[in-house]
Amino acid sequence: MEQIKTIGILGGMGPEATAEFYKRILKQCQVEHNAVQDKDYPQIVIYSMAPKGSDESGIANRKLLLTEFIDGIIRLTVSGCDFVVLPCNTAHTFLQELRKHIKIPVISMTDKTVEAVARTGGVKTVGLLASEDSYHEEVYAKALKKVGVRLVEPSATDKERITQIILHVMGGRIDKKDKEALISIIRKMEAAGAEAVILGCTELPLVLKAGDSPVKVYDTLDILTETALKEAYPD
Repeated sequence: MEQIKTIGILGGMGPEATAEFYKRILKQCQVEHNAVQDKDYPQIVIYSMAPKGSDESGIANRKLLLTEFIDGIIRLTVSGCDFVVLPCNTAHTFLQELRKHIKIPVISMTDKTVEAVARTGGVKTVGLLASEDSYHEEVYAKALKKVGVRLVEPSATDKERITQIILHVMGGRIDKKDKEALISIIRKMEAAGAEAVILGCTELPLVLKAGDSPVKVYDTLDILTETALKEAYPD
């Protein structure tokens, strides 16, 4: 019988999102794979970084942060992981560079999210809620353009508000006012033509659920959970 693969999680950006991702993996194992006993679950190695090269906007010191990512991904490799996932959208800026340093696959959450958007018939314009550096680095913009989907971004003021909300989550504070602020920002993007929205920072699904939004939501944590388990469990 084919073994369940070992999942490597390069986390810590931020710790709350990493913990939520792990919880979602366990829940999905129970729902989709009838996991009950310990042996029913995949082996998972989590390296929760404490990166000095990042700050509230995302990337503070690019060279240092890349070095920290490389160190983390090598740690997961030597721990026996079969593949690696990064539950942080901003970290995908370094994806191609990280892939040069290991032989096992590194799955792209951003690519899988764009694929999910492309599979949705009729969605030609999406809004993006993300860290400031995810906008600056065009983590989603280029990939969405390739599949013919227009991207709507929040205003500069709203981007700053999103950054504050991300910081609240990282500090363990989930606030009703933050959810209301995100809904308000989504409504503005909807008025600008957005037919759906990507939760492009993995802290944000801790604040906003799909049912809260006036438009369809692509939850990047859910998409990564589904992708990781498809890779881990044998067909």
